[in-house]
Amino acid sequence: MGIGSWAGLWFALSIPAILLMYLLKRKFIDTTVPSHLLWDRVLKNIEANRPWQKLQNRLLLWLQLLAAALLVFALLQPYLWVSGNSGGHIVFVADTSGSMGAIAPPPAGNAEQSSQEPQETRIERMKSEMKQYVKKHARGSEVTLLSMKSEPDVIISREKDAKRVQDAIDGLTPYYGQAAYNETLSLASALTREEQNAEVVLFTDGEWKGASDQVTFEVPAHTVLVGNGPVKNAAIQQFGIQQGKEGNDAVAVLGSSGTWDAPVDVRIYGDNKLLRTESADLTRHSATLVLQSLPPADVYRIELDGDDGYAADNAAYAFGKSSREPSILLLTPGNLFLEKALQLTGAQVTRMTTEEPSNSAKTADSGNAASVPQVPKDPPDLIVVDGQAPAFTKEGSWKQLLEETPLWSIGGSGPEVKVNGQEPKVSDHPVNRYITLKGLYVGELHKEPLPAWAEQLVTIGGTPAIYAGKEAGHPRLSFLFRLQDTDLPLSAEFPILVHNAVSWLNEGEGTGLGRVTAGSGLEVPIAADAEQAEWKVQHTGVPGAGAPVPEVQKRERAISSLQTAPQIPGLYAFEERNSQGNTTSYLVETAADPFEGTFASSKPVVLKSGQDDTGRAETGAGEQAGNPGTDGKIGQSRYSLMWLAAAVVLLMIVTEWGVYQRGRSI
Repeated sequence: MGIGSWAGLWFALSIPAILLMYLLKRKFIDTTVPSHLLWDRVLKNIEANRPWQKLQNRLLLWLQLLAAALLVFALLQPYLWVSGNSGGHIVFVADTSGSMGAIAPPPAGNAEQSSQEPQETRIERMKSEMKQYVKKHARGSEVTLLSMKSEPDVIISREKDAKRVQDAIDGLTPYYGQAAYNETLSLASALTREEQNAEVVLFTDGEWKGASDQVTFEVPAHTVLVGNGPVKNAAIQQFGIQQGKEGNDAVAVLGSSGTWDAPVDVRIYGDNKLLRTESADLTRHSATLVLQSLPPADVYRIELDGDDGYAADNAAYAFGKSSREPSILLLTPGNLFLEKALQLTGAQVTRMTTEEPSNSAKTADSGNAASVPQVPKDPPDLIVVDGQAPAFTKEGSWKQLLEETPLWSIGGSGPEVKVNGQEPKVSDHPVNRYITLKGLYVGELHKEPLPAWAEQLVTIGGTPAIYAGKEAGHPRLSFLFRLQDTDLPLSAEFPILVHNAVSWLNEGEGTGLGRVTAGSGLEVPIAADAEQAEWKVQHTGVPGAGAPVPEVQKRERAISSLQTAPQIPGLYAFEERNSQGNTTSYLVETAADPFEGTFASSKPVVLKSGQDDTGRAETGAGEQAGNPGTDGKIGQSRYSLMWLAAAVVLLMIVTEWGVYQRGRSI
C-alpha cells in the first residue's frame, strides 16, 4: 500500500481538536435547591461548570475520532498495488534512436546457443521484451506506444486490442537521425497528467543522449534496459574526393570504439565497381587513408568490413562531379562577350573556333575525315554552339556527343523574321530568373518549328525567341537570334542570363546534393515543369535494414523544394518527372547521427516521478540478475482506497446521528 499525497496530513489536527472539545465540555452537578433560588440559576450554572475533566468512555467520542481519522486517511489518497494494470492506461516509450540498431549481447546464460544463431539487434530484443511485458502486465489495459524520431511519434493511442498492439510493436524500426529524447518523454508525461491509474515504461539500451531528469511524471514511471552492453564499433568519420594530378584522390578519416586487434578492410567503389581494397589499423582508435589516382566516377563509395557491432556508419559516399567546376565546350567563330560571361559562372571554358557557314563551304571536302576535329577525351558537362552548328557535329561521334550532353544553341536555321525592336515577353522559368529584358532590341528572329518538348521562355511579337526543354532526358536551350544582331551582350542582365542558363542546363542532368543527416530537411531544386517526384534507393548503408523512403512533400498542388531526407543511411536519388516523361535526378547521401555511434557504458535512465517509486530501473526479462533497486512493483497499478475510506466515514456519520437521537453520551 502507498500514499498518494501527504498534503492531507494537516487534517489530522482535527483529532486533538475533538479531544479538546471533550476536555472543555461543560459538566453540571445535580443539586437540590429551594424554589425561591431558581432566579439565581445563571450564577449557579457558572459556578457548577467544570471545564477540565477526565475523558470518559463514550461511544460518541470514539465515533467522532474514528470519523476524523478516516477523513485524514482519505485525504492522503491511499492506494494498493494490484497486478496486471487491469483497466488502466500504460504508456510505452520505445527508444528507437540509432544506437538501437547495434548488435545486442547474448542473453545471460545463453552464450553458446546464441553464437549459432543470427545476431540480434537491440531493437529486436526490445520488441521481444516489450511484447512479454504487455502479455504479463498489461492485459485489459489501454496501451499507448510512443517512438522517437525527429519529433515524438504516436504509434497507437489507448489501444486495447492485443493484436494491434503487437503489430505496432513489430513495426518499430531504428531512426538514425537526431532523435527527440526529451520531447518524447514530455509527451508521455502530458498524456498521463492527472490520471489516477496510469504508468509510463521506457524501454531503452541506456545510450540516452537526452536529459531524463528534466521531465517529471505524475504517475509511476520506470525504465527497462534491453540489449545494453559494450559495442565494438568502427566508423567512417569523413570521406571526400578531390581532383589530383592523375585522376581523383580520396581521403577517409576512420575512428573506432572498443578493442581492435586486427586490421579493418576498406573497400573503395566507383559507380558500384570495386576500385581498390586497403586495410586500416584502428588499434589507436583513429586512422587516415589517402587513396590517390582513382579512376573518374560520378559516385564513390567507401565501406568497412570487420567485426563491427554497429553498421550504420560503415559506408560513406562522395560525388565526383561535385568536386570540380563544370566544363563547357564553346563552339564559336568568335564572341568575346559570350566567352567572358561563361567564364564568370565559374566554369572551365574550352573554346573551339569554327568558321561561319557560307555557300562555298558546301563542298565535297566538307565531309573529309581529316578536317573533322577529335572528340574531347573527357566529355564536357555542357556544349554551347554559337551560330550555325558545324557540319562535323551532325554525324559520327560528334553527333552522339551532342545528343548525350546538355546543349545550348545560339542562332537559328529557319527563315528570318523582322520584329523591329518589339518588347520581349518573358515567361516564368529558372533561365529567366531576375531578368526582365526591358529595353532589349532584337532586329530579327529565325522562325522555325518548335519541337514537341519545347517550352517558350521569351516571345517577341508573338514569335518565339527563346525556348527550352528536354530531349531524350537531356536539357536543351535555344536562342533563335544571333547575339550580334541584338544589344543583349551590352545589357547588365546578360551575365545573369548566362549564369541562369548554365545553372539550369547543369542541374537538368542531375547533381549531388551532398551529405545530410538522416530524417532532416534539405533543399531540392524543383524544375518549373516538374509534375511528379519520388525517392529512389541507390544503395543502403545498413544491410538488411530495408530502406523505407519518405513521401514527397507537396505545397499547393506543386512539389515543395523543402523535402525530408530518408531515415536509413545510404545513397538515394530524388527523381523529378515532367509531363513529357523526362526525368531529372539529384543524388543525396543520408548519414546517421554521429552521436548515436559513440557507445559508452550504458547506465539506468532515471525517470523523475512524483510517486514513491522514483528512480526505479529494470533490466530485461533475460537480464534480471544483479539488478538493484527493484521493488517488485513493475507492471503493477494502483487501486485507490480513498473512496472506500470516504464510504466508511459516511457510515460513521450515520451511526453518530443514531447515537445522538437516542440521547446517549450527549
